[in-house]
Amino acid sequence: MNTFKLAQTAVAVLALSAGAAHAVPSPSVTQWSIVDVAVFDPASVLPAGNTFPNPVLSNGNTELRWGNTAPTSQSGLIIDNTGSPFTVNTGILASTISITHDNFPIPPGNSLTSVDINGLLTLTSVAPPPNGPTVGPVLLPFQVSFLETPNNGTGGVCADGGTPFAAGINVNGCSDIFVIDVESLNFPFFYDSDGLGVGDPVLYFLSIFADGFGTLSDAACTSVLGAGNNGCRGFQTAELLSTTAVFKLLITETPFETPEPGSLALMGLGMASLGWIGRRRKQKQG
Repeated sequence: MNTFKLAQTAVAVLALSAGAAHAVPSPSVTQWSIVDVAVFDPASVLPAGNTFPNPVLSNGNTELRWGNTAPTSQSGLIIDNTGSPFTVNTGILASTISITHDNFPIPPGNSLTSVDINGLLTLTSVAPPPNGPTVGPVLLPFQVSFLETPNNGTGGVCADGGTPFAAGINVNGCSDIFVIDVESLNFPFFYDSDGLGVGDPVLYFLSIFADGFGTLSDAACTSVLGAGNNGCRGFQTAELLSTTAVFKLLITETPFETPEPGSLALMGLGMASLGWIGRRRKQKQG
């Protein structure tokens, strides 16, 4: 099992004002300008060397591939950043970065064992005018556990309890599994929209959602997290295919309580310094 994990430098509450409290709150922000950028940290990639069959970085440290030099014998992770500022309305989901997992067979002994993703998110209020101060970079904690499975399963059974090369997600062999820490949402921060300390800063909450996430089978949860972890949430990636998770940002003035169907609230991809640390990638079969 591999694990995405924030370095131990998370900000508990971000405040942009100091001094005595004021009786009148700052105007509530209804619209934000967001910049969200994430890259792989070259110093964190293991095995090191940046030469095939070990993991190789490219495209401004947003693409990481391992396996043979031939593209047909590689697996990989690709970050797609929004790049330019985008607008987020308070209370409305807005798409941000995406990460694609290319799930293809690789030769025995070739693996990615760990990598950090360094992300920066900044936000500025744009409505009501005038524009407020810029917040960021913001660091937020969340955890994603990843299991690379053998294509033929174990004893003819996939890690999710399914049958290898049967219909559905395991049609091309046993799928790989991502599990998300569902306890991570509603990161609180205070924001003084006028930037002058005239009014009390207003409390807001940041959450991130990912399309395609849902409740996994008990077998999948046990395979990734161990016994007693039924009901976990995440997604599976089919063999011989590329699977993309698109992340969406939500800013609210009250805590978000219930994840939307098919989505998962999690903290801060694109806003966190993450570590993907775990066992050596299992040998692919076929």
